Amino acid sequence: MARSLIAGVGHRFWGDFSAGPVWVDRLAKLDWPESVTVEDYSFGAVAMTQQLQDERFDRAAFVTAESRQREPGSLHLTRHTSSGESPERVQAYVNEAGGGVVAIDALLVIAEHFEALPPETWILELEPFDDNWGDGLSPEADAHYPRVVELLRAFARGDRLSPGEIAGE
Repeated sequence: MARSLIAGVGHRFWGDFSAGPVWVDRLAKLDWPESVTVEDYSFGAVAMTQQLQDERFDRAAFVTAESRQREPGSLHLTRHTSSGESPERVQAYVNEAGGGVVAIDALLVIAEHFEALPPETWILELEPFDDNWGDGLSPEADAHYPRVVELLRAFARGDRLSPGEIAGE
């Protein structure tokens, strides 16, 4: 069985931007196959890359929230493809990560550069409703949690996933 990672990435106490760590806390309490590791990866892209290098997972699904000017509250699943970032851009992300920025884009670019990303890498991303500081998610964002569980269970089983907008149409 392929070794799989389900990881939350985000900022705690920042409204819907905390979806990754909030949801992965709940996901970690569920039963998963032995081949699946569920962890909070909200500790900086360089350290996350080192963790990925040490673990060498076959597959990963990163759960996060990022504002990309989509419909607020929409949920999107994408499969990571090579970004081909320049060494200068990689260095800029390393500098940001060293300054404490926790962001999925930085993780993907840095981990890809250092060949630490699993061959199959997915991103399940929420377009946030609420960007205010505070504990917990908005009710609109948290309403997606059952669908998040469903998708990640499919990922854990090795089901074929379909990229695209999942909720919020």
